[in-house]
Amino acid sequence: MADQSTIATGNTPFGYICRRCSRCCQHKHIQLDPYEVARLARAKGESTTQFRAAWTVDGQGATLRQKEDGTCVFLGPQGCEVHADRPLVCRLYPLGRHFRKDGFEYFSISEGHPLTAGEYNKTGTIAEYLEAQGTKPFISAGDGYFQWFCSAYQRLGATDNVLISEFINGADDQGLLDMDSMIAEHYAATGEPEPENIDDRAQLHLKLLYDVLANLESKDDQESSTTSEPAA
Repeated sequence: MADQSTIATGNTPFGYICRRCSRCCQHKHIQLDPYEVARLARAKGESTTQFRAAWTVDGQGATLRQKEDGTCVFLGPQGCEVHADRPLVCRLYPLGRHFRKDGFEYFSISEGHPLTAGEYNKTGTIAEYLEAQGTKPFISAGDGYFQWFCSAYQRLGATDNVLISEFINGADDQGLLDMDSMIAEHYAATGEPEPENIDDRAQLHLKLLYDVLANLESKDDQESSTTSEPAA
């Protein structure tokens, strides 16, 4: 492991001025979490279910589609068409953010596109750059979903393949990571009004996801208890 004293952190001197050349919007696989899908869906006037189907690879909600020439599906003649709600990875550029299970956060700094018009400097810090890019709610939500996946691995001993099949594409789950669908189902059962604020909806969605884990654990415990009972 690298010496942590050499790793870029929030206090590392850094600055970047985007010149809107859009070269960073080409041939990139932009991964999404449910919060980012919800932000983009709201910007498009769609539900997360509609957005996932229309704008993400295979309708899975995990990666933005690209146009035939490899540019982002939301790159228009004047630049990004969803700039106010762009995903975290776009806000971070040219930084990469790395977050470990133990809560340690560090950053990498890419050289960017060889023909980029952007300007690198060291007039501020990484933390100041993140603040200017409005990353706080995206990082908070993204870390929340990351911790949920970690909890799923730990509590259920799930491998990546099991997690995908059991929680995302399973026969009993038609879109567990589809925020609007899951919240609508919850409130149809309870009769309570849905929250309008996206950040509140993300918090509720995470609560419902943890409820799923708790229910699966309870089911496993009941099955284990039944199996261990002595025969009459």
